[in-house]
Amino acid sequence: MMRLPAFLCVPMLLALACQGGASGTGSNEDGSGADDEEGSDGDSSGEDDESEGSDEEGSGTASDDDSGGDETEGSPAAECEADGERLVQPKRVVRLTFNQQINTIGKVFGTTLAQEIATEFDLQADTARTFPPLANPREGSIVTDSQFQTGDNIAQAVAQHVRENFAEVTGCGEAPTAECGRAYVLSVAEQAFRRPLTSDDEGALLGVFDAVEAEGGSVAESTEYGIYAAFISPHFTYRTELGEDPEVAGRLTPLELASALSYFLADAPPDDDLLEAAQAGDLETAEGIRAQVTRMLADAQVQRNLESAMFAYFQIGTLTTVVIDPARAPTFDNGLRNSMYREAEVFLQTAMWSDSMATFLTGRESFVNERLATLYGIDFPPSGATLDEDGFTAVTLPAERSGLLTLPGFLTARSRPDQPSVVGRGLAVNAAFLCAENPPFPETLVDEIEAVEETLHDQSEREKAEYRMETGPCNGCHIGFDPYGLALDQFDIIGQYREVDEMDRPIDASVTLPPNAGGGMVENAAEMAQVLSQTEAFMTCMSKNLLAYSLAEGGASTRSCGTKQIVERFAETDGSFTSLVMEVAVAQAFTERSAGQGESP
Repeated sequence: MMRLPAFLCVPMLLALACQGGASGTGSNEDGSGADDEEGSDGDSSGEDDESEGSDEEGSGTASDDDSGGDETEGSPAAECEADGERLVQPKRVVRLTFNQQINTIGKVFGTTLAQEIATEFDLQADTARTFPPLANPREGSIVTDSQFQTGDNIAQAVAQHVRENFAEVTGCGEAPTAECGRAYVLSVAEQAFRRPLTSDDEGALLGVFDAVEAEGGSVAESTEYGIYAAFISPHFTYRTELGEDPEVAGRLTPLELASALSYFLADAPPDDDLLEAAQAGDLETAEGIRAQVTRMLADAQVQRNLESAMFAYFQIGTLTTVVIDPARAPTFDNGLRNSMYREAEVFLQTAMWSDSMATFLTGRESFVNERLATLYGIDFPPSGATLDEDGFTAVTLPAERSGLLTLPGFLTARSRPDQPSVVGRGLAVNAAFLCAENPPFPETLVDEIEAVEETLHDQSEREKAEYRMETGPCNGCHIGFDPYGLALDQFDIIGQYREVDEMDRPIDASVTLPPNAGGGMVENAAEMAQVLSQTEAFMTCMSKNLLAYSLAEGGASTRSCGTKQIVERFAETDGSFTSLVMEVAVAQAFTERSAGQGESP
């Protein structure tokens, strides 16, 4: 890492780089002047097994879609319009995550430098991603001292790379002129800012270049600091959602929308095709956006990003740290853990790009090796199967399995070290698939809970759950999620199917589902999963959370007009995850913003 010389302190660089910047007189993604506002904090879903899974309410308003079509009278979206509710995020600036910053650097300088910086500062790890992106504790919209230091390290690393490889990366040759150095700084900055530079931008960046040159710096050194100024600038770190006028509700500018769309789908800056579409006005219509989304979804990087996002949403990554007592599950080791992890990855990828999003809950086609086949109780390898280099092959799972809920990886990640967790599994289903609000743990009742657990220690999981659901004050909460966990009780601590518990008592997996899941009777987990896949709550939950992810900070609610509009329009599609992505991308809640903080639904 380079060290800044005394004659160029960070405050001076920042003053120059931020001149006319994010402090209030800056430019939006199109380069027009606009005041910046901080975005509101978002929410996350798919909570850990024993933790609360609250669904924070977003703020804002929504009405007509971006194409100006009328809603059907009497529909949820029409009711929102009739009530005057407009669920749109407020005008704001949105911080790029470190992963997005690295991907932006990769577009400008190539993936080799980007990966080197990511590795040096430990910035990219799919298992560390959160949903939505800025929910990660290391991220957030407000820059802390630690985040600033990381950003400063990134900017210095990029600038140092330019100086050390000056002739090669700049094209200025071995005897460079100041004119060539200045032009290179502006060219790189335009890519980093993802928009044309304003005269204020150019003045600020060249002011840094000229200041170094005036102190006797070489062209390479002056260029180095000009590049540093570009990548420490808030115009690189943030993207704007201010529209043509930050004080008036309305649509994002075409270049703002291009950035929003690209960071949503690819976690990376807009490619040339998307920028050209924005500048040609193609993103001003739903049809134009749909064309770009269709093109982008065919890209492997976009698919990987969305797969990684949904993996984070369902918190499969917790499998890597779950502790299982070897005395209770002697076969569980890191080899089996890794096999479960890979199966969950491939299952989720297959479900996402299938013909129906219901496959998340209903799919029985999976990808296993011999260890997993033994756990499932199926013959391996199947007749005529071809194994990959790691010994995995496609199989059809037994009838008691149905979707993500019954995968060993999902079940193990929601187990306690010594036994399956009816409560943990129930909370996970309630939050991740239905977006119901899980209550916080009642800290004031710890002593009473411990006393009850001691009294019921030898009772079956059904008897314990029935006590919780029938006895106050426990019943006020547990009746809403314990049934889901009971239906999954036929799977042991590592997700192996069983018909009796540890004390050889028959397991009854039949339950009456809570009202938000229809309130009907199901006989087992597979039947429950099939029922959940057809509920409006599941479709609403997926819509709400994909919208929250697209907005980076969250802010969406299952009761918001923005979510209702997406659900209603998604119901008219083929029901695939691809179609849901499309409906989010053209929704007003994604393409427009309100002037202020909006109103709660």
